[in-house]
Amino acid sequence: MSETDTFASRLQQELRHRVRLMPGRDPQERDRSATPLELLYDLTYVVAFAAASDQLAEYLGEGTVWPALGAFAFAVWAVSWAWLNYSWFASAYGNDDLFLRLATIVQMIGVIVLIYGLPVSFEAAAHGESPNNMLLVVGYVVMRVPLIALWIRASTQDPEHRRNALSYVAIISVAQLGWILTAVLPLPAPVTVALIVGIALAEMVAPVVATRRYGFSPWNAGHVAERFALLTLITIGEVIAGTTATVGALTQEVGWSPEAVLIVSSGLLIAAAVWWTYFLVPSRLVLEQRPERTFAWRYAHLALFGSIAAIGAGLHLTTIAVEHGGVSLLGIALALAVPLATTIFLIFLIWSVLMRSFDLTHLPLLLITMAPLAAAVVVGALFHPQQALDLEEPGAMTLLSVVVGLVALGAVIEVVGHEIVGYAHTLAAWRRLPAATEHTG
Repeated sequence: MSETDTFASRLQQELRHRVRLMPGRDPQERDRSATPLELLYDLTYVVAFAAASDQLAEYLGEGTVWPALGAFAFAVWAVSWAWLNYSWFASAYGNDDLFLRLATIVQMIGVIVLIYGLPVSFEAAAHGESPNNMLLVVGYVVMRVPLIALWIRASTQDPEHRRNALSYVAIISVAQLGWILTAVLPLPAPVTVALIVGIALAEMVAPVVATRRYGFSPWNAGHVAERFALLTLITIGEVIAGTTATVGALTQEVGWSPEAVLIVSSGLLIAAAVWWTYFLVPSRLVLEQRPERTFAWRYAHLALFGSIAAIGAGLHLTTIAVEHGGVSLLGIALALAVPLATTIFLIFLIWSVLMRSFDLTHLPLLLITMAPLAAAVVVGALFHPQQALDLEEPGAMTLLSVVVGLVALGAVIEVVGHEIVGYAHTLAAWRRLPAATEHTG
């Protein structure tokens, strides 16, 4: 075949999106990257995380803390788990044909429907009811049913991995029935919440059990690592959006000042530091050598997506405090420091899972990082912790900027510490590992 014919064949493959065979991708393919279809799919999650973050900030501002956190955790899990399932399938069978494109677009519609159910979910939780509701379930089912069809298709066209594909069909189908029942059965709220937790745990455990019994689907470890990194970037974008909203509200109230500049700089530093810290973990390089570690590694990300989005919620809460009041400085400090501390810990956990090493020498750095975060909470506690922040009160603006600045300082210390000593610990942990285990697909 001539070079012209080869190029024409590739061009046709790129431009003609008819139904193609779905035999499974090569799990050993190197340098595989995300497709435009996957990137388009991810865009809906920008909206989903932002909506959950906004709802969390609103209810925290009203003082409804624990119900709001419960509804937020449920929302983030539902969105992240559906995304993970699709990305897992696409890594194994993504062929960018007409059927896959249409199924992906339908799933995107489901994400939007789920987003409309989030306000109902938070309101129900605030009144002591189940955060699950029919609109939320309809969106979730619309997100998952096309995936069932895709796994059925894969089972018919990839005989080698047929039992694995059918196990996903069974797991997802049974789970959807469970979610529908929790929304329609008139059960007491505690019983419904217990069922929700049980179904969620079952959805996460079942694929691990099925994989051990029926083998892997042909997913690509490097591609999976890139997909998780991209969603992490999208979630960090919520921190930047929260910073922009906070400073916009602040400058409208009191105009530009050194404190406002410090706050916007601190918010951007937090976002940049979370990004920097996350990518200090060599996920793609290690997973390409140790793909069997992907399962534990991916589950650790579910909490990470939530904690990063919660940082954005803390910044949104700051905006609410500036524009409408009703939030104490202590509340703002906790809403920023706790999710950032959780994010830093979870990144350390992801590193430990990836490297299969718990390096106690990281603990001094972790404690030094936490010191400014604790100091931010102390500052908030010392300044009328039971009273709403009033920017017209002398020194209030300065104290707000000090709290945000201390939180940013903790994030910066984490980055500097890892750049100075962290990389050496990663290299040492890698050298202690046994020989790579072959991934059979």
